Order: sequence, then structure tokens, then C-alpha cells
Amino acid sequence: MSSSATRNLPEFLRHHEFGGPGNSGSAASRSFWLCGIEYGESPDQRGTDEEIQDYSVAMQWRNWTYNRNAFKLISVVEGQPIDEALSYAEQRKIFESRTSPYFQTNLFPVECRTLETWSDDAQLRSGFSSKRAYIEAIRSSCFEQMCQQVRNHHPRLFVGVGITHVEDFSRVVFGEVVGLERHEFRINGHRKTLYLRSGEIPFAVIPHLSSPSGLNSNEALVRAGEMIRALLK
Repeated sequence: MSSSATRNLPEFLRHHEFGGPGNSGSAASRSFWLCGIEYGESPDQRGTDEEIQDYSVAMQWRNWTYNRNAFKLISVVEGQPIDEALSYAEQRKIFESRTSPYFQTNLFPVECRTLETWSDDAQLRSGFSSKRAYIEAIRSSCFEQMCQQVRNHHPRLFVGVGITHVEDFSRVVFGEVVGLERHEFRINGHRKTLYLRSGEIPFAVIPHLSSPSGLNSNEALVRAGEMIRALLK
């Protein structure tokens, strides 16, 4: 994107980088990054003021399938039994604490109810009348600085959630589309696909954590978690 086009972006998009709850870590104290595609609009935050303020594990587990399954996946990756995922998440304060080495983030900053949605409010907040134009603007104006941010923080593991954006995850971690190992397994006849890459920043891209076709069962989460865990050995 040209410098003049970049200047025409809303201020928050011009300087967009990875953000979110938890601890993004550093090269000396590396974190586990879980990166989705975009935030959901109007999240249900049933909880006390303190729970909402702290983004507590209890509130995450109670309210959001995505976070609940994220805790299960992380527990398996860390070598813990999946049926102890809640207690492990509470012990480690996953995404709740600014010092615990877990970071929850997304590629794109504007909240959307679904990947296909581009509401009037999203148009007003982003300054783009179409979602396609908005996504291309983020790719061309922000991915390079987001990649530099990944290199500076040097995650001990980067897990992208949403295989339709596997190339986007690759670009923000490696600066380009790189070769990945494609792995498949079936749960009750339904195919699940993962992309994996070992290296200085172990990298995985997995199906969504809350969609009907994603990693929506304990069996699927265990299979995926064990495959990702093998990257860390």
C-alpha cells in the first residue's frame, strides 16, 4: 500500500499490531500465542465486575466455547489431561494474567459477528465499505510490522486458529508463505486438517475452536494437541 493510502487509514489501523489479553512475552521469556482471525461482536460477558475486569479464567470458561476449547487444547499441548483443563487454566491463569506465558490475539482488529459479516457499525469503525478492502488494507499496511512484532517477542509456539487463513498466519510469523506439513485425521468420519512447521518458532494452524466443523470435541482436541506437542520436543 502506498504511503498516501496508508495515511488515509483510520489511526488505529495505521498502527495496528497484535494485542489482546495475556502476556505476549519476550525472546528471554517466551509465550504461547493463540491467534484467531478476528474478535466477535458484542461478546457475552456474564460475570462480576471483577471477573470482567480481570478477564478471569472462570468467566472465559463459563461464557465462551472458543476459550473453553482453547484451554483444553493448551492443556494437552502442555502434557496435561484434558479433563483437568479448567484447573490447569486456573493454576496458570491462562490469558488472565499479564505475567503467565500465554497470549490470546487476532489477525484483524475490527469485531465481526461471523467471518462473512460486515455490519454498518464495522463499516463506520473501520472506514471501509467492504470487508474485502479492509482485509487487504491490513495485509498490505500492517502485516510487515506484525511480523516484526512476532520476531521481537519470539513466541515459544504460535497457533493460528482458522485454516482458511493459513497463508495470512504464515505471513505474519515468517514474513512470507512458507512450506507447511499438512496433517489430517478423522473423528466420527469428519476430516480435520492441521498445518505444522517446526523451527525457531514452532507453528501450527488448526480448525476453528467453536465451529461445527472445527475442533469441537475432546477427542479432536486431544489428537490436535498431541500433534502440536510433538513440535516442541
